[in-house]
Amino acid sequence: MKIRASLGTLAILRKANVRMDDPPTLAYLMQYSENGCEASCKFCTQSRTSSATKDFLSRVLWPEAELSEVVEGLKESSFRRVCLQTVIKKGFVEEALDIVREIHEETGLNISLSITPITTNTLRKFKAYGMDYLGVGLDAASPRVLKEVLKPYSWSEYMDFIRRGIDVLGSRHVVTHIIVGLGETPHELITTLETLRSMGSDISLFAFTPMKGTALEGRPPPEMSYYRFAQLATYLLMRGYETTDFLISRDGKPYIKKEFLIREFRSMRNLFPAFLTRGCPYCNRPYYTEAPGKEPYNFPSFLSLTRVSEDILLRELDEIIA
Repeated sequence: MKIRASLGTLAILRKANVRMDDPPTLAYLMQYSENGCEASCKFCTQSRTSSATKDFLSRVLWPEAELSEVVEGLKESSFRRVCLQTVIKKGFVEEALDIVREIHEETGLNISLSITPITTNTLRKFKAYGMDYLGVGLDAASPRVLKEVLKPYSWSEYMDFIRRGIDVLGSRHVVTHIIVGLGETPHELITTLETLRSMGSDISLFAFTPMKGTALEGRPPPEMSYYRFAQLATYLLMRGYETTDFLISRDGKPYIKKEFLIREFRSMRNLFPAFLTRGCPYCNRPYYTEAPGKEPYNFPSFLSLTRVSEDILLRELDEIIA
C-alpha cells in the first residue's frame, strides 16, 4: 500500500538525505491519493480545486513510500508516536483503519489520527486499533470563515464530532486545529478558543500559509504579532485562566493585560513556552508554515527559541500587551 511521509520523517527513517536543524519528533504520515483530497478547502494544496502538486501539504514535501517499508523503518527509529493525516477519497476510512492497525500491531506505537467527522462506532474501532489522540481540522476560527473557505462539513457537524471524540478518548485527547489568519476577527478567534477549551478539547495553532495553486495564494500570512496574540491567549486559556483575567480592549482591539502577566509570570521571558508548537505529545511540525532560517510562527523546540533574539520576541509582545 502506498502512503506519504513528510520529508523530515523519511530522513529520520534513513530513506531521504536532508539536513535538519530541528528534526521531527514524531513520524508524520499521510494517506496517498494521486489526485489529492475530494474536499475544496481554499487554502489547501491537497484540495481537488488546487492546481498545486499533491506532493505538498502546506510547505512540507510528502514523498510517496510503501507502507510496509515505513513500518519496518519505524521499528528501528527513535519515534515514539505516529501522526496520520487522512484525505477524503473513496474508501479512505477503511484504508485508514488498516493503516492504523498495521502500524500499531507491528511497532507498538500509538497513533494520532487527523480525520474529518466519522461515526462514533468508527472512532471506537480506531481506538481499539491504537489511536489514542484525535486531530480535528476545524481550521476556521468562526462559522463565517468556515463557509468562506469551503470546509466540507458544517460548524455544528465539527462541534458534534469534537464532543463525540472527547466522549470516546477523554478530555484533552482531542486536538482541534485552528488556522490563524484565514480572515477571522480577533473576537471570533477568542470566542472559538474559549468554546473549545470549555468542551475539553486541546488546541493546535497553525499560521495560514499562502500556497501557489490554491484559491488563497494571494492572501498574506498573518502578522507575527497577531499570531503571538493567538498563541499567548491559547496558552493562558489552557492554563485555566479566563479571558476576563487577561484581556483588555482598547479602541475595539483586544490586548493582553501587562499587569496580569507581570503578576502571574513575573517576567515576559517566562511566557516564551507559549510560542512552542502545540499539538499531540511529541508534535513539533518543523518548517510546516515557514521557511528554514526565518523566525518560526511555532518554535519546534526550546533550542529553536534560543536562535531568535529575545529582543525580537519582546518587541512582538509589546505590540499585543497593554
